[in-house]
Amino acid sequence: MTFETDYGPARINYWHGVDVTVNARLSGNTRLQFGTTTGRAINDTCATIVLVDSPDPRNCRSVDPVETTLRGLASYTIPKVDVQVSATMRSQPPRIFATNNPTIFVGIQPLMNPSDANYNVPNTVVQSLLGRLPPGGVPNGTTQITLVDNATKIIADNRRTQVDMRFAKIIRLGGGRRADVGVDLQNLLNTNYGTVFESQYDYVSPNGGTWLNPTTILGPRFVRLNVTFNF
Repeated sequence: MTFETDYGPARINYWHGVDVTVNARLSGNTRLQFGTTTGRAINDTCATIVLVDSPDPRNCRSVDPVETTLRGLASYTIPKVDVQVSATMRSQPPRIFATNNPTIFVGIQPLMNPSDANYNVPNTVVQSLLGRLPPGGVPNGTTQITLVDNATKIIADNRRTQVDMRFAKIIRLGGGRRADVGVDLQNLLNTNYGTVFESQYDYVSPNGGTWLNPTTILGPRFVRLNVTFNF
């Protein structure tokens, strides 16, 4: 093992954008919060990728499109009856990124898993091109090759929006103590968009076979009862 910088400049990896969060208390019973994130990621390994292990310079520079995520929270306590009503919302664009090192968008929960278009090439073919087997490869094995360039961003579906709500009865126990007896409604709109997609590209089948078919979808709407003690 040695350092990548023994072969050339270090890789460039950064994100730039703008985060805005606004909090408001309109009265003793109402609280609002709104936020937005707009930006993009830059990843560049072009200076060393062809010198270290791969003759393929594709995907060495990835410049993501500028995208915007919205998030919000609202909470209101109904006077006299002491019932708290609250809701959270998150909306973000869905994309499948063809990257060598995918990351997962994380919001209220992971909304989707970026996916590649992968093709398992026989190592006999790889050896004929490189003059050697790939690192860790065996003669009768295969090597996974990414087919889609980073410049190609694939829109998988419409914008993803998730809304959760909570209703809780506040029971005051005295001495600053209280209990909240509530019900949570998660995925209120019962959205069912895909969160993980098939990444294996079937080279001999039309349109890649099952490539990009959803393998996991967002969990359905469900109700959860809870009790919280504050003291």
